[in-house]
Formats: sequence, structure tokens, C-alpha cells
Amino acid sequence: MDRSRRFRPLAIAMTVLLLAGIALIAVPLRASAGTAIVFSEDFESGQISPSWEVRDTNPLAGIDTWGISSYRVHGGNFSAWCAEVGTQSVGGQNNSDVHLYDDEMQADLIVNLSANGFVSLTLSFYYYSHTESGGGDWIQAWYEAGGTQFPIFNNTGGTGNKFDLASVAVPTNVERLIIRFHSDSANHGFEGAYVDDVVLTGSESTPPTSSVSSLPALTNGLPAPIAYTAQDNANASGVAYAELWYRPGTSGNFTLYTTPSDPLGQWITRSIPFDVTFASGDGYYEFYTIAVDRAGNAEAPPATADASMTIDTTAPTLTVTSPAAGATLEGTAMVTWNASDSLSGIDHYEVSVDGGAFQSTGATPSASFGDLGSGDHTVTVRAYDRAGNVQSASVTFTFVPSAFPWWLIAIIVAVAAGLLLFFLWWKRRKDEEEEGGKVGSGTEEPSAHPQETSGTEPKPEHEAPSEEPSPTEPPISPP
Repeated sequence: MDRSRRFRPLAIAMTVLLLAGIALIAVPLRASAGTAIVFSEDFESGQISPSWEVRDTNPLAGIDTWGISSYRVHGGNFSAWCAEVGTQSVGGQNNSDVHLYDDEMQADLIVNLSANGFVSLTLSFYYYSHTESGGGDWIQAWYEAGGTQFPIFNNTGGTGNKFDLASVAVPTNVERLIIRFHSDSANHGFEGAYVDDVVLTGSESTPPTSSVSSLPALTNGLPAPIAYTAQDNANASGVAYAELWYRPGTSGNFTLYTTPSDPLGQWITRSIPFDVTFASGDGYYEFYTIAVDRAGNAEAPPATADASMTIDTTAPTLTVTSPAAGATLEGTAMVTWNASDSLSGIDHYEVSVDGGAFQSTGATPSASFGDLGSGDHTVTVRAYDRAGNVQSASVTFTFVPSAFPWWLIAIIVAVAAGLLLFFLWWKRRKDEEEEGGKVGSGTEEPSAHPQETSGTEPKPEHEAPSEEPSPTEPPISPP
């Protein structure tokens, strides 16, 4: 077999492996951690900010410490100078007037920190130094952890009439950073040290978390506020912004919410104004948020939506169906209407007569008015949907009261009915009293089965003798 043909598969395999290796080298892996600025200070406010503390821990030659100066700067208009505050121990001049530091100084510029949420920290600053070469005068950087201080940067002598950049690693358990200027008791006739553009950066890989807060089932807000919570790992870079993702309905892909004023969709307020005109119009929506920290770490999208809400910004339709405009009504005015709402539905109605207070009719689409004065009247109807939108409609008609007021008729009918009931009650009571009287006098009711008679009345068994005188006996004369 030809040798070239025999080694061809091996050559192809090696070529594939080589190209794959080149591809792996050419395509960089995504970094697992991002970098954020923990704090920065350029001193451009013209004063030592409240986040810093200044002190002279060696006041043998008087208090001499850091302050803001415009004499030398790296960028902008101001920097911090180690001896801005204080006077010369020899001569008594202000340090700032002679641009010299003093003897026996240990001036500290201190900032407190909590940064254990980071993986690593880097301190960088620009400094200008002109001190005694080889002596006990120097500028240093220290960190403090657990109450103990450790040096991380040192410069003696000077920087050659220019600003140099210092960049040093700082442990993540740092509690304080200290920029310190020290001088001994001799050879102090130098300018000292300036510091400018101090930056502490941190690297961390833990993404923040967020969630849309509970939302009402219905709203007519335009825009509708979408509240959310977001938090980062403790003592880490902090939440930079949040993104709001939405979809209409219950299926399909979510879309990043953007507006002309925020085309990137990066929200820093804790309530996002969701305007349906920049989305899909009125309807049911589902939402979730994604928080991004200052190191660029972003949380993963949730498996399900955080919250949902129906947004209805359209008022109901409303039409007065009766009476017709300009109609004449007599006795009683009945107003009826028809309303509908396709999204949230009708909630209730209200009516007003001639601009008076509105009264609710609940879900009843009609109202009756019988106590109107003669003349023209206008009835206004309001229809509310469940989202709070309202539509109104009015009708004007002429009202003619009844010749006999309806209320008077009602009173007469009520009085007549009362009198009739009273009469019936009185008659029944009277009959009951008469019946009771018969029973009390001993009068018996006739027998239901009377004895048969022969035409002559029966004689009583024991008849009393007649008291009339006998006709055969002469009358007795009185004496």
C-alpha cells in the first residue's frame, strides 16, 4: 500500500485536533467573576468627605495632618496633602504657607470598609512624594483587620517631581484602609506627600437576586407601577440595576421592557413604570425581574413568572336607552341604560340628577325618579369597570308631575287599608265579647236533637199549686 495513503487518516486527525486547539485559544472563556468599584475618591469636593477620617497619632510637634490642597494635583483641581493642617514646630508658620511638612508627624488618612463579599480587592492611588532620602520620612499604605494593622505599600525619598501610580492587593477581611505619612525629628525641609484619585476595586462572582412584588389583579394605571425587591451578597458590589421582563398571556417568550427614555431597560428605581403603549396594549401580563450587580454579575431568569396582572386602561361603553333625549315624562321618570366592558367587566353604576351628588345603583342599569319638579331635567349616568375606569352619559327630558300627587295617593291608600284592618279587628272582638256574655248568663244552646211533641206542651212533674182563691169559697172579709 502507498505510504502516503496509509498515513492520511492520521494526518487528518492531527489536523482536526490542531484546529480545535486553536479554536479554544482564540475563543476566550467567559469570566466567572466581575470587577466593581468598592469606593473611589478624587477630592474634587474641595474638602475631606465624611467617609474619611484624618488624625495625627504623633502630636509631639503639634497637630499636623491631611487636608485638601490645590498646590499639586494629579487630575482635576484638588488632592490630599499630608501637612495641609498644622504649623511648623520651628518658626510657627502654617505648613501650607511654606509647603513643608513638620517634624514628628504620623498623619493618617483612614476609611472604614466591609468588603468580605468580594473574592479579591485591589487598592490603587496616585501619589507625589518629596521627602528625606533614606531617613525616617515616608508614605505608606496599611490595612487593618481584627484590630491589627499590616503594611501593604511603602515609599521613601520621593517620586521625582511627578505623580506615580501605586496598585496593591488588599485582603478581603479588611476593616480599614490607612494612607500614612511619617516624619522623624530631623531633616524635615521637604514638601511631603500628596495623594489623588484613590480607587478600591473588588472582584466577585455571586449574582444578586430579585423578585417582582405582589401585584393587584387589576389596574388601570398608565403607567402601572411594578414594584420589586433586589439585593446583592452582603458586603459585595451591590445591585447596579434591574431589568423587567414581560409577556402578554401565559405562554411564549418574555421580552425586555424598554422605553424611549430607557432604551437599555436598566432600572435603578425600586418601582418600574410599565406603560402598555410600549408593550402589547391592554391585557393580562406576566412579569419577572433580573438584577445585575456592579461587578456585572446577573441573576438567571426564574423558572416561572414572579407576578401577573391585568392592565385595563379603556373605559366601558355606555349608552342611555330610555328616555329619548327631549322626551316628556309624566308622573315618574324611569331612566335605563346599557353598558359593557370586554376586559375587566362592569363593577357598578352611579346616577346624578341636575348636577347633584351621585348615588350608586349597584349593578342595576336603571333608576326611577318620582319627586322631580316640573320642567327640564338632566340625568347623568356613570359606569365603572372593575379596573376603575369610568364612562359617563347624560340624557335631558321634560318632566310633568301627576295631577294628583303620587305620594298623596299612597298616603290615602295606606290610611284606607289601616282603617279597614282596624274595623275587621273591632268587629271580631265585639263578636267574641257577645259570645262570652251568653256563656256567663247560663243560657244553654238549643239541643241539636229536640224531643218530638203531640201538639200539647207537657206538664211539669212538680207543678206548684195555684194561689188563686177557689170559686166556691167566699172571700174573707177583713175585720
